[in-house]
Amino acid sequence: MLLSTKGKTCKTLITTMPMVAIDAYFSAENVRSELKWIIDVATNATNLDKVNAIQAELEERVVKGKVFAPLSITFAIEGKPVLDGASRNLSSLAFNSSSTYIVGNVLTFVAICRMLGIKTFLFSSRLSVKEINQKSLARQRLAMEDVEVRVIFDDEVGLNVADIIHLFKKSALFDTALNLPHVSEGNNLSGEGDFPLRPFILQLIKDTDIESYGGVNFDAKHVKVSESTITTQYVLFKLLVGAVAGAGTQEYSKMPKDITLESGETLTSVLAGGYMSNISAFMRGWLKSLKESFVSNRSGYQLSPQVWQALGLVIHQLVKDGMSLDELENAGLVLGNLDYSKNAKHWQKCPVMELDAQGRIYKNAATSTRLFRQGLQEYFLEVINS
Repeated sequence: MLLSTKGKTCKTLITTMPMVAIDAYFSAENVRSELKWIIDVATNATNLDKVNAIQAELEERVVKGKVFAPLSITFAIEGKPVLDGASRNLSSLAFNSSSTYIVGNVLTFVAICRMLGIKTFLFSSRLSVKEINQKSLARQRLAMEDVEVRVIFDDEVGLNVADIIHLFKKSALFDTALNLPHVSEGNNLSGEGDFPLRPFILQLIKDTDIESYGGVNFDAKHVKVSESTITTQYVLFKLLVGAVAGAGTQEYSKMPKDITLESGETLTSVLAGGYMSNISAFMRGWLKSLKESFVSNRSGYQLSPQVWQALGLVIHQLVKDGMSLDELENAGLVLGNLDYSKNAKHWQKCPVMELDAQGRIYKNAATSTRLFRQGLQEYFLEVINS
């Protein structure tokens, strides 16, 4: 079935196909680079629980033969596919699977792919050989079950990157099962989009010459060992919030919104009023001593987002203590001279670190990431003051 609106070039083709055929026509791993940080945010326990629940429901349906409504998933095609037979009852669409993006019922799609052993961009781990053998009957029956597929496309003008992002955002609004903390209230899902603190993040990058140390990833929530970047836009956002407002506000702050402080001032007005110089001074000092380790020791804690956010909390306390810009830079130098290797002996003095079961490396011993950051803050302040 082909749906179109008079005066508009965007169309929707609705069809059905066996679930096993989805992978032949549509990409299960494709995600716009501008949306990668969103996918990182979506990779949370709430969504994983929902995917597991969907998988359990699918297995029960096909094994027990229960009656159920057809599943529906929605894809969008970037560029201009070739539409044939628009004037006839039966239409066909020619496109490259690498130009397709899932934009609707994301968790259902992920659950289907996981059960069929297809790798996806979200919760990419597939079933083990043991699980495949155990669920063989369910997989075989599920593979032949029909799924309704809606394909959004524009064969005249073509959908662009902004259109794909817009469709993902609007579909996520109606797909209430998909949990996206820090994102759902935003007006822009692109890592390149403007939000209140973005100018100050760019200023920090410039003031501290972060690019010379490896640069910033604007598309992901956290850096990867395999990359050259040393932090992300999201982590710098959290660092700035913590440096101005402290741990509580840092924990619950959301990128799309400015923050009103207890004083009545907004966070951006404080940063614009000169506070940025405090943050830049400290971070310049911290980065100086770590240039080599950002390259040679990519598994060290100097790349940890929790360490970076803890540095924001350290700055917050040092500014409250009345440190000058020179003193802040020197404090950063002191912490920059620490060994951030995970097997560094000094971590035994940190209240939220403990040796792993093999006694080789130090790991987070706190019961939450917030407590881990606060414990790191306490330890770093002790190092500075000793």
